[in-house]
Amino acid sequence: MDINRKLKDVKSWPKKTGKADYLKYLNGERLTRAEAIRATCYECVQGEDTNPCMANTCPLIGYCQWNQDVDTQK
Repeated sequence: MDINRKLKDVKSWPKKTGKADYLKYLNGERLTRAEAIRATCYECVQGEDTNPCMANTCPLIGYCQWNQDVDTQK
């Protein structure tokens, strides 16, 4: 997908934790580890409301910002 189109699509997604980090990534900026995790989660759900995250097979599930109050060791 063309990067300009992807940027336009992402800008139309809802404002939520990770959006700024994902846009930073798409603009070619370096991310910290925490920013990369937030950006990955945001891209995965495309800005949808996921509290808690239901992607149980994701290797980042333990770090997901939407699972802070949920026991993910089920």
